[in-house]
Amino acid sequence: MHICIPVTEELQDTLGCRFVLYSVYLEGFLLFKVRYKDLHLWNEQIHRVFGNGLPKFPPKHYLAMTKNMANERRLQLEQYLQQIVTDPVVTSSDIFMDYFRKLQMDTFNMPTVKLILRVYVPDGAAVELDVRTSDSAERVLEAALFRLGVSRELAEYFSLFITHKEAKGPFTVVKRIAAFELPFLTIWNLEDDQFQIEVRKWYINPSNDVMLMGSTEAIDILYLQAVQEFQMDWTRPTKDQEQKLQHCLKEENKLKFLELMKTVEYYGYLQIASCASDYPECDSEVNVWVGNNEMSCHFHSPGGHTEHLRLNIRDLICWNVSLLPKKQEVMSPNHQHLEFKFEYQQGSSLKCITIRTEQAFLLSSCLKKMLSEYPVHRSKEELEIQVDRAQATYKFNIRPVQNGVHTKKQTLLKDKAEYCLIDDISDLNL
Repeated sequence: MHICIPVTEELQDTLGCRFVLYSVYLEGFLLFKVRYKDLHLWNEQIHRVFGNGLPKFPPKHYLAMTKNMANERRLQLEQYLQQIVTDPVVTSSDIFMDYFRKLQMDTFNMPTVKLILRVYVPDGAAVELDVRTSDSAERVLEAALFRLGVSRELAEYFSLFITHKEAKGPFTVVKRIAAFELPFLTIWNLEDDQFQIEVRKWYINPSNDVMLMGSTEAIDILYLQAVQEFQMDWTRPTKDQEQKLQHCLKEENKLKFLELMKTVEYYGYLQIASCASDYPECDSEVNVWVGNNEMSCHFHSPGGHTEHLRLNIRDLICWNVSLLPKKQEVMSPNHQHLEFKFEYQQGSSLKCITIRTEQAFLLSSCLKKMLSEYPVHRSKEELEIQVDRAQATYKFNIRPVQNGVHTKKQTLLKDKAEYCLIDDISDLNL
């Protein structure tokens, strides 16, 4: 997640005292506005809960601040909030959820009321949910999956997204909604009625499909999303594959369709809409696919030159997103300019490419998700090899990765049948 504070306002309170109001944006969308003193008070509260492991809060200034000091505080608050929202322990706590909910509700002057919220699935159908304006994305997703018949145990494989579908134009996945965001406020704050909230699978490695094959309702969502990708030409089937897939669509054979799609190039990838790049020439056109531990870029230069760059996630050195907002008060994907810049290893040299796309934050989120999944899938393969080589010895030295850091908060073994190991251990052996 990318937190930034590109806009500040200098205001006066009821006593005539001047203060700065910080506009906090999450991945290009206004999340809330807050004063320094309110954040400072909240920081003291969460320190009593989580101790000194939290990031350092920007210090108070007892004298009038210069412009340089004000800008330094803005950047320090950005860094502080960025570290806070990427800590899963903090963001899942009540003290975090309650305060961020209050900030969002107060910013948009929204009362807590009941309403009917429409959440869509990839074929355009919608489920209507009885929710409150103050319900978090985590709560709305739980309600949507319940209506769709998907068990709570599979919720980690799905997420809510903001999508955009023009009447006679392309379909675009704009952003993933963070668990602590309030989906109603996110969609309400967008001026365009063609934005909507949609349930989609949230994993980048297509091999995770196998984890959902035991649920008919989860298969339905996978099937609808696969059909959508196929019909929008996000995938690249051969002529033979396309004929077989069309036949499966006519027969409504969901499992066969999904099985065939696994063999199609770019199945399960997210396609970034055609955008501009500085490679191989300035103002070159580029199409980007992200999935299955790689980023694939197809470049078309103004001079007619074409080039295909296919990078494994291990080839990427770093990337960053630059947000260059215009001077509108309310920013949206149509009111900002985004650049996605990445460096990669090619032989013994480093190369850098800049892509200008309104889906830059989504692209970054997908790469982060890919990094978090990659070590897990690699560990699964290593575990299978270890079991094959030594049936009598089981050493589970596996820890999942979150944001590139190993944690001990959960175990990798989620499906007992996948490894067939648990039944071989008796109580006396534990």
